[in-house]
Amino acid sequence: MIRVAALIVRDSSASIRFAGLDLATRAERAVRRAGIDRVQVVDDDRPFAEAPHAEVLLVLPSCAVFEPAAVRELVQRGLRAPEDAAAVADANGFSTGVMLVSPDAVDRIRTVPRLRTGIKRLGIEAVVRVVRVAPKFIARVRNVHDVARVEAAYLRHTNGSGEGIFTRNIRRFSIPLSRHLLRLSVGPNAVTLAGFGLAVLAGLSFAAASYWTGILGALFYWTSMVLDCSDGEVARGSLADCPFGAWLETVTDYLSYFAVLGGIVWGDLRTEGVDHHTTAAMIGAAATAAIVLAVGYLRARVAGENPGAFDDALADQLRHGTFTDRLAVWGRQLIKRAFVAHLILFQALIGFIPALTDIWAVGAVAALVVVAAVQTHILRSVKVQPLRPAVSL
Repeated sequence: MIRVAALIVRDSSASIRFAGLDLATRAERAVRRAGIDRVQVVDDDRPFAEAPHAEVLLVLPSCAVFEPAAVRELVQRGLRAPEDAAAVADANGFSTGVMLVSPDAVDRIRTVPRLRTGIKRLGIEAVVRVVRVAPKFIARVRNVHDVARVEAAYLRHTNGSGEGIFTRNIRRFSIPLSRHLLRLSVGPNAVTLAGFGLAVLAGLSFAAASYWTGILGALFYWTSMVLDCSDGEVARGSLADCPFGAWLETVTDYLSYFAVLGGIVWGDLRTEGVDHHTTAAMIGAAATAAIVLAVGYLRARVAGENPGAFDDALADQLRHGTFTDRLAVWGRQLIKRAFVAHLILFQALIGFIPALTDIWAVGAVAALVVVAAVQTHILRSVKVQPLRPAVSL
């Protein structure tokens, strides 16, 4: 007998589309992403009649929306004596319809006509414990009117905790955009490349070295940053996140710094010639290149199989570390693209774009010191779970 199998029960909500996928397809992808290979999808007509035999059967109505990590946590928890089943409640204590069921309990409900009937029978005849998997995400989409609310909540949750105020401000724009892109089935890599294209346009605008082209460049870069947030949301929302996409985002993020700041230097050279901004740009470029190499090495060493999870795992670990580690949390916020996007917009509005080279030099050198200070800690402490590939259905 296999250890764990999953039974996904399609109901009237199965045709509702959530994050670009119908609910039944999305549930199967999420279960497989969680590491369960034996998955059976059935209609809600004697759903347990052909249920697979397993030590634990995971039962999910198609209307349940969850992150794969929630399923992994539930399965790892398992059933505890004398439980026959464990029913999962959402963060508000309402039933999600998700259950872990023992073989004996499955036999009791094998002939029931509907999933709801089986749940009621178990509640009367078996030992059922209500559990929660918070802070992991799990919710129930009861009708089409629930989709917008649950989609937004899911994207906010998968963005992780501990983001700085600048990133949270940009998320106000990226989440509605991501929901629209998901409905259009736009892939995350296309969003990444579009964002990088806007960063290049921003650099070219700054190279023109006028006030209004500076404003235009700042708006291009701000929009690029919205897309930079959106590509990850699209990937996680559609369960299409993969190592290649994470590395593509990483590379284009780093290149965008050089594209934008290279344009600023070019514009300054055209108008002012070689001056202290040029020297600052050289220092900043050298320090940034060192950061790129160091962080790229760390990301490959610690999270090569799941690079997209590196930042969240690092931030969580640093928040519980030494004083230097906690200081690094604040320092990291000031070198992220979200902060840079706000800074560029401010500098453009006051008409002093070239000063960004001085800020860049100071920030890059400080960031390099931070990376060097926490490098050993990262290699020793930060653990990232490998990303299970998505399965094409």
